[in-house]
Amino acid sequence: ISTWNGNVGFNELKKAGIEFVIIRCGYGSDIKAQDDERFLQNVEKAEKCGMPYGVYLYSYANTLEKAKSEAAHTIRLLKDKKPLYGVWYDVEDAIMPKKKELLTDICVTYCDMLEKAGYYCGIYATVSWLNDRFESKRIARFDKWVAQWNDRCTYKGEYGIWQYTDCLKIGGKAFDGNYA
Repeated sequence: ISTWNGNVGFNELKKAGIEFVIIRCGYGSDIKAQDDERFLQNVEKAEKCGMPYGVYLYSYANTLEKAKSEAAHTIRLLKDKKPLYGVWYDVEDAIMPKKKELLTDICVTYCDMLEKAGYYCGIYATVSWLNDRFESKRIARFDKWVAQWNDRCTYKGEYGIWQYTDCLKIGGKAFDGNYA
């Protein structure tokens, strides 16, 4: 869930059988203007209706310094929050490095910083990225949130969440649908 979903009715989500949400906290570097406009509101709504949540940050990091800034961005926004479904580093943008070693270094840097801050951290990416763009042994210790809009997940590695659709309709709104 992000600002793109507008004003989300969390009780409506619960009535539809939704058991958890992953809320975008922001995107890019640690700049207040890149905080998700509805992050705090969405976290408050989730907590108020007793819905477990996780958070994600959409990455534009193409250097280690930017990855560190994105980790600081996430940590700043998570102050005093306890996301039961963890913190996810959303790596899918075209600006991300093509070199496996650098992309892997970026993800390890971000996830290590989040873990040192006390959060459970994983990587969100498509099946093709997880198969082809990373040094798989180096990211094996981090959980995966696999994006594959399909009737089954074909990723061969271990994963904790599978995003199976981008058009789950609830109350006239489209959401990404996930299994955990």
